[in-house]
Amino acid sequence: MKTLKSIIALSVIVLIPFGFMLWFRNHQTTGFATNELIIYPLLFGGSSILLLYLIKKYLLNEELSDFNSGKGSIVKDILWGFLLVVMYFILFYIERATLSNILTFRSNQELLGLMLDMRKSPLLLILWFGPVLWIGIALYEELIRVFMLTSLWKFSNNTLWIISSIFITAIIIGLTHWSQGSYGIVTIAIKSLVSGYFFYKIRRILPLIIAHVLYDGIQVAMLLIIYPQ
Repeated sequence: MKTLKSIIALSVIVLIPFGFMLWFRNHQTTGFATNELIIYPLLFGGSSILLLYLIKKYLLNEELSDFNSGKGSIVKDILWGFLLVVMYFILFYIERATLSNILTFRSNQELLGLMLDMRKSPLLLILWFGPVLWIGIALYEELIRVFMLTSLWKFSNNTLWIISSIFITAIIIGLTHWSQGSYGIVTIAIKSLVSGYFFYKIRRILPLIIAHVLYDGIQVAMLLIIYPQ
């Protein structure tokens, strides 16, 4: 019964929404407007977080605190987050040097448009670097990542299966970035392997959220500063 519940939960929280996202992106003829890039992550991410909480509590009889069950503290979580983001950026530059000429890269014109609009609007700047980045992007994506990992690990505690689950999760998360081309899929999957292994060893989600916020936030902030007017 527990296995069936886990499969249902994975389908509702991960497979169906991600499948819809891939289908929508593949059939989308126009990009998202600036206001949609602010509203949609909050609506989709926020509702998904609420749904995840309800499913864990009432279907699986679990608490979200399970995602932060490892030993640690806020200070250690912050330090781990900084260490992770350093690793992400090291991978970023290695990937650019080795994979950018092999794989197809599609620039994110939607984000570029949002960034240009943020230059003109302090409100957009606050909204994106505040609730959108922290809740609609980082918190949502890391909760989904950790939920996938912990759900898959319930099926077996075999080491090979645990490692396979990290790879499965990384591949799924990579594929959700289909719109960024093969380069985006592969590089995000690689970083997801690092995130998955980190969570396996530490069992704390907060460092993943902090690293995610810093990684995305620093890149957008740098573009805001250096991109031509």
